Amino acid sequence: MKKFLDAHCHLADERMASNLQNELDEAKKAGVTRFISSALCREEFTWHQQNQFPGMYWSAGIHPFYEKSDEKDFEFLIKFCDEKQIAAIGEIGLDGRNKNSEWQKQILLQQLDLAANYDLPVVFHVVHKYYDLYKIIKNNFPKIHGYLHAFNSSLDVAENFSKFDLAFSIGCKPPKKEVLQYIFNRSLILCETDAPYQKPHDSKEDFNHLKNLGLVVENIKKTCNCSFNNIFSVQNKTINMIFEDKLEVNNA
Repeated sequence: MKKFLDAHCHLADERMASNLQNELDEAKKAGVTRFISSALCREEFTWHQQNQFPGMYWSAGIHPFYEKSDEKDFEFLIKFCDEKQIAAIGEIGLDGRNKNSEWQKQILLQQLDLAANYDLPVVFHVVHKYYDLYKIIKNNFPKIHGYLHAFNSSLDVAENFSKFDLAFSIGCKPPKKEVLQYIFNRSLILCETDAPYQKPHDSKEDFNHLKNLGLVVENIKKTCNCSFNNIFSVQNKTINMIFEDKLEVNNA
């Protein structure tokens, strides 16, 4: 069985951490054996340092909306970069639900500068601010690499961001067919759950689970009229583009 990567989840969240082994076991049955987990505050940083296991990578960042994120934690990001503990900076970005747009831009630029200095990928969080983010990247860090997580925006947005070295991570709430086909055909696609967030529309569960990456892959298969092998191959091509040799590609 091909082994897929969950490009974005939150393993330190209590809903995940309290039943983690079962979550991992169920994910493995669905063909998911590797995870990039997002850490957004000190307690989550500590959890990831204390709970490492084969197949788990993690990113760290100061989030534009998450209430536990604190700009004072920037010093920890520097430390993680120095010690090569993290696979990416993130999730970071812009969120239109908050009115502190100038602070969001300032802390975003600081973290993009950090990612550029350490040649690390960026995991982007964007809500209602795609055009603003596009301008920031174009004017300041056009060579940044990484991906937009939980992407479900328009074809125009996908075309604009694909001009950079950026890919798109698709979750349980995917974009329209034409958008999905566009990013798949250009090998700019990753799959994610964002668990425990972003559960499938028809889910009766209290929260999202790691095993649901299988539903994401199945939807891409149907929408793009391709095989699991095709998706696996494109996934690995995208991983190599973003992480180069910093994230092992499992060809099993």
